[in-house]
Amino acid sequence: MKLRTLSLAAVALLAASSLFGQIREGTVELEPFGGYLFGGTFARGTTTLFQGRVDVADAPIYGGRVGYNATSLFEAEFQYSYTPSNFETTNSGGVFGPGATNLGDLTIQYFLGYATFNFGHSRVVPYVTIGAGAATLRPTVAGVNASSDTRFTASFGGGIKWFINPHFGLRFDGRAYTTSLGTTRYHNCDPYGCSNESWLTNGSVDGGILIAF
Repeated sequence: MKLRTLSLAAVALLAASSLFGQIREGTVELEPFGGYLFGGTFARGTTTLFQGRVDVADAPIYGGRVGYNATSLFEAEFQYSYTPSNFETTNSGGVFGPGATNLGDLTIQYFLGYATFNFGHSRVVPYVTIGAGAATLRPTVAGVNASSDTRFTASFGGGIKWFINPHFGLRFDGRAYTTSLGTTRYHNCDPYGCSNESWLTNGSVDGGILIAF
């Protein structure tokens, strides 16, 4: 009888934890995170540093998010992130050909506001998010006097929040970013043709600790 009583109590405790481990109206969420940013490309004519097309190397991304749950569905959120990347050219001269050539450093910082929509009332809460803000691009290229630039950025993504208890959980996220380079007046060309490409587009995957209060 005691074993049965203890088992029922454990089940009730788990059920209660699951019930309250969810998005709650009026709460603030903090999330430090880390992950990986998948580069992107500066088309020919979009920078004054290089004559041709250059790629942005894949690199780690670090940052944090602060959100306020106006309702159990809608969350207003701010993100800051930092990526220490570099410019590179990719040599594709066949199998086992020479690798990418590092042309200089590029630091990317994102300052973005998001509208995040949460779905579900359980421990695992999926969500989608859309936002906009700015990216600060800071190049460091040997022998070149280059200044940083801040540009408009749009973003969207999604992921899941996994609540261990009402105040603590984990978050797994994927996002796409597209940054205006403001060069639509150029007709950009490379060995494969020409385009009016004027955006730096990349994406990230990350995970972090979720604190709610």
